[in-house]
Amino acid sequence: MSYIVVKRFFLKRTILYICKVFYRGGNMLKKSGKPNRQVERTKSWIFDAVMLLMDEKPYNKISVSDITEKAGIARPTFYYNYADKDDVIFEYLMNTFNTELLNVERDNKDDRQDIIFLVFDRTYMSKHQKIIKKILATADIENRIQRELQKYPMSFLKQYKAKLTPHEYLVCRYKLCYQITGSLRVVFDWFINDMPMPIEDLVTMLNAMNIPKSVQYRNIPSIVVRLKGE
Repeated sequence: MSYIVVKRFFLKRTILYICKVFYRGGNMLKKSGKPNRQVERTKSWIFDAVMLLMDEKPYNKISVSDITEKAGIARPTFYYNYADKDDVIFEYLMNTFNTELLNVERDNKDDRQDIIFLVFDRTYMSKHQKIIKKILATADIENRIQRELQKYPMSFLKQYKAKLTPHEYLVCRYKLCYQITGSLRVVFDWFINDMPMPIEDLVTMLNAMNIPKSVQYRNIPSIVVRLKGE
């Protein structure tokens, strides 16, 4: 099966949306630019401080003052890089999961159906397993993640609303919410429970759940989970 090349404008729109959801769009756009070593070093100090503090006290008891004191930085420096402590976590999760949502199309004209890829970076996830588990096992973080995930599929609905019937649009909306948020929730649970199955088997299982053998609505996209590097 061959795929058409994804147009640049779609990639740009997707990236901008991801930034808005996870990094509070306005701040992210204001600070966007070429990363430099000082910024990366400062962010590393901040993240390390959050991780150390999570070993000392509950996440909901950690304040920005605690973080800046532990990291050895000033409060303005923290707020230059992040809006709040949740942003520190979300930036790390985005880098870890490296989620890429791409819109592609089947080559068979008689069975045309868009596919949205949910791509995970296997190497990075394995390398950072212990830290990710600690983050996802924190109830306050997981609740915030779940709220943000509810917004995630909405960016794709605009492009389908004009070409779908009202009924198909609702099916598309609910299908994307169910599959994207459900797939990510399964991955989070997999991490929290010490990755009880090989990630290749996990991806195979998710695809079996997400892609039915017969597609009732041909115009509605399907979710395909992939591993980066395949």
